[in-house]
This record gives sequence, structure tokens and C-alpha cells, in this order.
Amino acid sequence: MARFFAGDGKAALVRAIEAFEARTAAELVIAVRPRSDRWAHVPGLIGGLAAALTLAFLLYGEPEFGLHWFLIDPLVVGLLAAWASRESAWLVRLLTPRGWRDEAVLRAARASFVEHGVTETRARTGVFLYVSLAERAAVVLADAGVRREVPRGPWEQATAAIAGAVARGGSALEVAGLVAPLAELCAEVLPRGEDDVNELPDGVRE
Repeated sequence: MARFFAGDGKAALVRAIEAFEARTAAELVIAVRPRSDRWAHVPGLIGGLAAALTLAFLLYGEPEFGLHWFLIDPLVVGLLAAWASRESAWLVRLLTPRGWRDEAVLRAARASFVEHGVTETRARTGVFLYVSLAERAAVVLADAGVRREVPRGPWEQATAAIAGAVARGGSALEVAGLVAPLAELCAEVLPRGEDDVNELPDGVRE
């Protein structure tokens, strides 16, 4: 999280939200999560591999080892390797198929969309940007009012630019700079009115 928010990252995202909502009646919510799933198979695979390698060394290495080490060492080394790998985002991306990662991120984004009340604006004009760091994935979800008014093609291009930046390991500063095209698209069809009320908090959700 710290690497993604390096420098003025979090404040830049807040400024991007404020600039977005200054131009359009749509409401923007941004959430950044360390990961979208526990990915329990990753420490399981690493622990199992470490245990197998340890056993192979005991069987074929030098010097000869007592029989009791064949029970203790693989178990201890496997558990230590599993524990050490449990937070590794790099291993998550290496050992998890892309389809699994995308499905988990989308599922978590949809749950957060509801959890953060993005569906509760009066005109159904909420926009939700969800960033999941371990998977290096971003999802932009729009409520019915936005989907109905904003042209699909340009919207998908703007959201793909954000997803691409996150996939490359881009920082919050880079992502914040890519929010402006979303604001432009919303402002064209959902301009901010004089009586517009800020219905959702502007801070970055973690």
C-alpha cells in the first residue's frame, strides 16, 4: 500500500475525486485494497515445494541424516516457507491464473460497490473505482444513471487506461491523472447543477 501511495498519492486521489465532482453531478468513490482474495493456494504450493525439496536433500544429500530428521525438517521448512510467502503479491500473480485473479477482483469490486453505498445516490449516478494491488487490477463500476447516459465506447477506453496503468504497477499519482477523462465524459451528459449535493464522502477507502 505504501508503495502505491508513495509521495502525494493518496492526496492526489482525493483531489481527483474533488475535481471530478466539481464538473459533474456524478459521484466518484475510490477504494484501494491490498488484495481481493486470501489466495490460500499460494503458501500451500510454496510450503509443499519447500518440504519436498528438503526431503530430497535429506534423502540424497551429504552427510547422512538420522531418520527423525525426515519427519521434522520437511514439516518445519514447509511451514516456514508457507508463512514467509503468505503476503507475497509477486507470488500471487505468478501462481494464480489471470482468469482467477480477474474474477476475484470483479467479485470484490461489486461487493465493495454496494458496501460503500455507491448505489444510494438519488439519481443513481455513482461511479466506483476499485484498485486491488496484489493482483495489479482495477475495475470501474458505474451505477444505472451513468451507464444510461455516458457513451459506452469512450467510457470503456477511459476505464481501460486506468486498468492498464494499475496492471503495469503504476502509482496512485498516475491513476489520479487518469480520472479526468471519466469526469469529462460524465460532465457532458450529467453536468453539475447549482443545487448539487455531495452525497458520498470524498476520501479514499482502504
